[in-house]
Amino acid sequence: MNRLDGKSALDGLSLLHKQLQELVVVLTVASGPADVQMLMRRLAGSAISLERLLAAKDPVILDHLRAAFAHAAQERTDELRSDLLDASRHLFVLLKAERATEDGRKTSHGFMIPDGPPTFRR
Repeated sequence: MNRLDGKSALDGLSLLHKQLQELVVVLTVASGPADVQMLMRRLAGSAISLERLLAAKDPVILDHLRAAFAHAAQERTDELRSDLLDASRHLFVLLKAERATEDGRKTSHGFMIPDGPPTFRR
């Protein structure tokens, strides 16, 4: 994966996933609107920084995020939570695939590359 603002895109996607999960929990336990608004602002910042990557890798995540922001503006909490869960599920699948790709790059022809000298794997 490429790098975004000094950190890996994988780290950015992981942060976005964590923010989605946190928001779902906050909405589930009926936290105050100020908490939700603060977390939504953070989520917006993360989503904006990852927008091009998400558009290329899985645009459905962006669709769910856009719907979530629209529902947040209308104070439709159930729909907001549903969209956040859908975005989180899609993002989880993307993260899993990207981590597998990263792991695949680290292993080449039976040799482990990142941990010092190559070792033969059986």
